[in-house]
Amino acid sequence: MRGKWKYLAAGGLLLLLWLGQGVGDYFDEKSIAHVSMRYQLQLFSASVYEFREKTGRWPKQFDDLAETSLALKSPYWRGNIPGTVIFWPKGMNPDPKQNSSILLSYYKGGLFSQFGRVWVCWGDLRTEFVPTEVLRKAGH
Repeated sequence: MRGKWKYLAAGGLLLLLWLGQGVGDYFDEKSIAHVSMRYQLQLFSASVYEFREKTGRWPKQFDDLAETSLALKSPYWRGNIPGTVIFWPKGMNPDPKQNSSILLSYYKGGLFSQFGRVWVCWGDLRTEFVPTEVLRKAGH
């Protein structure tokens, strides 16, 4: 019986360490999870502008982005589509610097997004980890 408690205590300690790592990752915006979400948002959002520059019109769906260099930069980009929301632009300025107040995309997938904060990419291609209320205030 005594040996059983040692194993249970060791298992509990390992579980706490594992959960602690996850909590630490959530608050560390330099963790690989955060870096990955930001990177994918920036790739998708930059490809929106690339599509506009290449075709003279704004994309309307994810498949339009296949005409950009997105597939070269991120060969598995289609696998990241379910976690990403793009507000397909209409009437934005082709110069990203002029679109700083426009919410272009956000990352809704993964566990981090369930805790009340999401990564967003603004029209000027800057990313932020913001409370979900920012989405509601922006009308999304």
